[in-house]
Order: sequence, then structure tokens, then C-alpha cells
Amino acid sequence: MLPTRRNDGGPPMQSAEVITSWKPTPSTHAIRLRKPESFRFRATQFTFLGLPTSEGPAWRPMSLATSPTREHLEYAVRVSTSAFKQAFSELRPGDSAWVRGPFGEFFLNEQRPAVLIAGGIGITPLKGMAEFAADRGLGIPVRLLYSSRSEAEIAYRDELETLARQNPRFRIQLTVTGMASGAWDGETGRISSRMVKALVADLENPMYYVCGTPQFVEDQLGLLARMGVSEADLDWEGFRGY
Repeated sequence: MLPTRRNDGGPPMQSAEVITSWKPTPSTHAIRLRKPESFRFRATQFTFLGLPTSEGPAWRPMSLATSPTREHLEYAVRVSTSAFKQAFSELRPGDSAWVRGPFGEFFLNEQRPAVLIAGGIGITPLKGMAEFAADRGLGIPVRLLYSSRSEAEIAYRDELETLARQNPRFRIQLTVTGMASGAWDGETGRISSRMVKALVADLENPMYYVCGTPQFVEDQLGLLARMGVSEADLDWEGFRGY
């Protein structure tokens, strides 16, 4: 059974059908849900996702990995042995989940250049922001600096490259922190001030959005502070895992 509906005055819980379930990378899993007709959110908030698991019904906070301009809701996780993530990875088209939300204030400022800094599966809400900017034809530059463990672990690479072709204002910089393959000719190593400066050199008054593990977010906020970026120009979201 799915989680029991609550009536506490917050956003309603809505059932949503799984329409796609796949592995963006060897260590991650993603799903798309049919968006309930009345569901509205901003680019890009989070919801609580409810699933039946081997330990009973469970809810977890999940960032939306897609723009409100799209016809579906999308989520992705780094897989693990937890009951919730096992249930998430086993979802198949036709299955049902519960969605409650939206929540959060991790929004794209539509008036300022956007610098998106992602680590691993922290790409999810930032992908949604990039989709929104492309779909709405926003006039702001959008730059993505995305750090992954390996080339194989670059989640949504094809989707991001499609967005870059769709939106001439969207630019991507990838870096791989692990052992790069001989075919990889891009950046390697952790995100550095050099990488950030190269990406933002021509931007005026950008807003920075950081998303990843708490340690990744802490490291990037420290890096940006040392570069002179003020706290007023920063927004972030940390994924604690479960």
C-alpha cells in the first residue's frame, strides 16, 4: 500500500503514475511521473515523494529534476541499499507514487545571469533551472559548472547538451574528479577558482546556485567566498542522502 493521505493543511498528496524508469549513470536511477493536472511549482522546488518499501510506506524529500514547463515530474537519486532507494530503483512504468508539495525557496532568479554549480546527482534541480530558462526563452546567460566522479557518472549529459543547442545563452563546463579515460579531453579535478573565473568572466552581477552533498556545498561556498562572492549572491541546496 502507498502512504496514507494526511490532512494537516499543507499541500495535498497526489497520486502520480510512473511513465519512465532508467539509469542515467551506473550509480544513479531516475524516474518520470505523469504530472498531476493541478500540480504547480517553481523552477526548481522540491517535493516529498512517497513509496511503498520493504519496510513499509515511506516519504523522502526529493528535488524536482525538471522544469514546470515540462509535462512530467522527474526525480533522480544515487542508488544505495536503503529500503527507500531500493524501492525507487525498482519502480517501473505503470507503478504509482505519491507526491506532496511543492516546498522550498531554491528558485531561479529570472532577471540575473545564473551560474549553476553542481556536484554529482546535485545536478537535478539545476537541470530543471536550465530547462526552464531554455523553454521560456529567458534573456539571461546561464552557465553550468558540473563536477562528476567520472565521465560515465555525468548524469543527464545528453539532455544538457541538447539544452545547450536549444539555448545559445546556456554554456556547460564539465570536470571529472576521478581517473579520466584516455578519450576524455575535458577538465579534470575538483572545481577551482580558475574554472569559476573562466566561466563567469563576461557576466555582470551573476547569481550563484550550488547543489550537491553537504560537503560539496560547504566547499563551494567557501571557494566562492574566497573569490569575493557575497552571501546575497548565493543560493544553495544540500543533499544529505538516506
